[in-house]
Parts: sequence; structure tokens; C-alpha cells
Amino acid sequence: MDTFIKQLSAPLFWDVDPEQVDPEAHWRFVIPRIMDRGTLRDVKAAWNYYGEERIQQALLKAASLHKKTIAFFANQFDLPRDFFRAYKKDTGAWNQ
Repeated sequence: MDTFIKQLSAPLFWDVDPEQVDPEAHWRFVIPRIMDRGTLRDVKAAWNYYGEERIQQALLKAASLHKKTIAFFANQFDLPRDFFRAYKKDTGAWNQ
């Protein structure tokens, strides 16, 4: 398992085999998951690993994000919420 993935909270990958997660090949999957569900330590580790630009790219194109995640990162990146793909998508109860 990749050392970056090893340092993250185990519950982030409850539904996949963490041994199979490649942080470079699967960055569009890993970043939104960390930013939505990770601890502060996880978020800081991802920020250091990926950098602001790559995190912004992943979050803007993510199919779903919690409303609070969108609000926080819209402020962080000084962007309107509707720039986020997930903001435009009604995902119902799952996106609370």
C-alpha cells in the first residue's frame, strides 16, 4: 500500500481495498473523499501531497460533495458555489 494512503484514516476507504488505491492514478476519487469525509489531519496531508491546484481541479469536477464541503472550498478558492459540478447536481438525501 502506498505510504500516503497508509497515513490516512482507515474509514475513508471502507468500501474499497486500500491496497488497490493508487493516489496518483485515482486522485479524482481520493481527493473528494478526503475533503468530504476526512479528518483535519487527512485534509492537511492531502493538501501537502496534491497541492491546491490539483485539489481545486478534483473538487470542481467531483460528481458529488456535501454542501458544507462545497461552501468551505468555494470560500477557500474564492469561487462561486455554482462553479462546482456537485452544486448543480441534486443528489437528494445522500448529499446532506
